[in-house]
Amino acid sequence: MKRRFALYFLAANVIGAVFLWLAARELPFGQVRVYLRETSLSHLLIWSLVFMAIYAVCHLARVVRWSYLVRPLGDVDLGTVHRASAVGFAGILLLPLRLGEFVRPALLSRRSELNVSGLLATAVVERVIDGLLVTGVLFITLLTYSGGQETGFARTIGWMSAAIFVPALTICLLALWRRSWALGLIETLGRPVSPRLADWAVELLDDFIDGFRVLSHGGYLGRFLLMTALYWGVNVLSMWVLARFGFGFDVSPWDITTVIAILVIGIMIPAGPALAGNFEYFMKEGLELFLSVEAVGGKMAVFGALVHILQFVVIVIPGIWVMWTDPTARHLLSLAWYGQEEVDSHDSEPDTDSISE
Repeated sequence: MKRRFALYFLAANVIGAVFLWLAARELPFGQVRVYLRETSLSHLLIWSLVFMAIYAVCHLARVVRWSYLVRPLGDVDLGTVHRASAVGFAGILLLPLRLGEFVRPALLSRRSELNVSGLLATAVVERVIDGLLVTGVLFITLLTYSGGQETGFARTIGWMSAAIFVPALTICLLALWRRSWALGLIETLGRPVSPRLADWAVELLDDFIDGFRVLSHGGYLGRFLLMTALYWGVNVLSMWVLARFGFGFDVSPWDITTVIAILVIGIMIPAGPALAGNFEYFMKEGLELFLSVEAVGGKMAVFGALVHILQFVVIVIPGIWVMWTDPTARHLLSLAWYGQEEVDSHDSEPDTDSISE
């Protein structure tokens, strides 16, 4: 396990370093020093605190949203769900290659009677819905784009994202419509590649069908969609407030929506801890549609770095607090391996004790 983690960590940091180099090669770092020397740090501090307050609402909506996917699976204490969410979302930023995606389902399964595969299915539902949402929003905002920059890059990553999430949604809808046929198709297509992976995919899809049907009949679907709208709406608001009033950028909330769509698609690519590299590169690519690097490149670099740091703090601090009060939740890597083992095999459980030492 330690060797595998070392390989993951190395690969993740190589990916992040490449994106960081791509982001840095066009930024005028001389302007960064000038901006930091001339700007009012107290002004930035005030608007940073405003950003954190707004973004905290966004993060809370994300935590509550998952509870509406989890509750149809069985009787579970909401406080337990929220604590597992706090640790899981922190794990996504603290572990490489998005291994933290497995932490949330693994931890909640150990705190409740819910099985890991069913909880993993809820995480897949989240990713598919968010992926389709930001992809669709990106294409809509690009249709109304009136700036003078080329939009080829944004359209390309939009089509790449659609190529992943549209088939995923199609499979989910087919499964809801013709369950046996869809499950059989997944097993037939997947077994020649990997029998274990095919079995896991079938079980995951089966759990998704059960969970989604209960979700739709139990009144949770409307609440989930409401929290999704709140989550993304407040996300846009937080970044726009900081950009417009903290940095004086002449951008609208609709412009920031485009930036966030590009950013979110970019950070879905597995990379190093804190999504470093991906975040900076795709933030820059989004902002360049509306701002001139030559004119405000230094300020743009500071803005991107500050948003990254502040979001990291808001997401990670609640997770650290839960881990501080609950020592058994501290072993993020062992929880990630445990969750990932559900993908690899149903016959054995990893030796988590040796990992967490």
